[in-house]
Amino acid sequence: MARAAALVPELDKRADTARELGRLTDESVALIREAGLVTSLAPGGARAPLGTFVRVLEELARGCGSTSWVCGIYAASLYMLSSFDDEAQDEVYSTSATPTVLAAFQPDGMAAPVDGGYRLSGTWRFCSGQHHADWALLSSISPTVGPAQFLVPRADWMSAEDWQVNGLSGTGSASLSVREAFVPSHRVLPVGAPSRSALLADDPYFAMPFIPLFVTGAIGTPLGLGRAALEQFTSRVTRRGITYTAYERQAEAAVTHLAMDAATMKLDQARFHAERAVATVAEVSADPGDVAARVRCRADAAWATRLCREVVRTVADGSGASALRRTDPLSRVSADIEALSVHSFLLHSTNAELHGRVLCGMDPGVPFL
Repeated sequence: MARAAALVPELDKRADTARELGRLTDESVALIREAGLVTSLAPGGARAPLGTFVRVLEELARGCGSTSWVCGIYAASLYMLSSFDDEAQDEVYSTSATPTVLAAFQPDGMAAPVDGGYRLSGTWRFCSGQHHADWALLSSISPTVGPAQFLVPRADWMSAEDWQVNGLSGTGSASLSVREAFVPSHRVLPVGAPSRSALLADDPYFAMPFIPLFVTGAIGTPLGLGRAALEQFTSRVTRRGITYTAYERQAEAAVTHLAMDAATMKLDQARFHAERAVATVAEVSADPGDVAARVRCRADAAWATRLCREVVRTVADGSGASALRRTDPLSRVSADIEALSVHSFLLHSTNAELHGRVLCGMDPGVPFL
C-alpha cells in the first residue's frame, strides 16, 4: 500500500497523456511493475491479502483510474494463472519475472480440437491493458471441454483500434482477435475445473474462486476515484467562493457542509461493502458451493461502485463550471467513474436483480459467480 501511495503523484502526471493516447504510458506500466504491484497476488510475488489488494488499487486510482484498473487486471489474471498446469506457468514466468497477463471472461469464438491441443479463433472485446500485455487468458468454447480459458502469447493476437471512449480511456480496452492459433493442452483450463498445478493446488492462498476475487478486488478502483474526488473537494472549498452569492469561501456555506457530509458518509458506506465482500470471499473459499455468498460479492461490488459514483457526482455538483475543463483532474475522475459504473460486473441494476433473485430463492441463472 505504501509503494502504491508513493506512485500517486507520478501516475497523476501521466494520466492525461494516457487519456489522450487511449492506453497507459510505458512509464506508468514500468512503475507498477517495478513496485511489485502487478505480481501482488502471484505465487512469486507478495501474495497480498485480498483486503490489502483492494487498498492497493484504491491508492493507485487516486492518481490514475486507468492505471488502477489495468494493474488489477494484470494481478488478478496472474492469480487465475496459478490454477493452470505448471508447464504453462513456467512458460509465462520464463518471459519475465513480472509478466503482464490480461483476461477476457465473455466466451467468444471456437476452439477446435487438434492433435496436442486446440486451434483457437475469435474476437474478444474490452481487453483492458492489452497494449502492454505479454499474454492473454481468453474464454472460448470447445466441443470437447466446453467453456475454458485459453492462454495465448502476444504474438498470437491482433489488436483493433476501437477504444475511443470518454472514461477510463487509458485502459486501452480495445478488441483483440485470434485467427487459427495453436494452443497446447497444458495452456487450457476448463471453467470450474480444479487446479491443475502440482505445486499450488493445495496452497490455501490460491483457494479463492476467481470471480469473487476479481469483483471484490475491482472495488478498489471506484473507492480510489471517490477518495480522489473528495480530496479535491476538500481542497477546493477553501480556495473558491460561490459565484453570484455572498460567499467568498465555499467552505462557509451550509450547502457545502451538507455535500461534504453526504460524500464522506457514502464513501464510508462503500468501504463497508468492500470489507464485507473481502470477508465473504473467505466464506466462499471455505465453501465454494455457497451460491448466495458468491452473489453477495457481486452485489457488494455494485453497491460500492454506485456509492462512489454518487460521491463523485456530489463533488462535481459543488465544484462549479471550472471543473468541466479537461485539464481539471475532477473531469477525468468523473468520466472514469461513469465508465466504471457500467462495467458488467459492477453495474448496479444487473447485480441488484441477480442478488434479489437469489434472496427470493431462485436460481441465479448466470454462470459468472
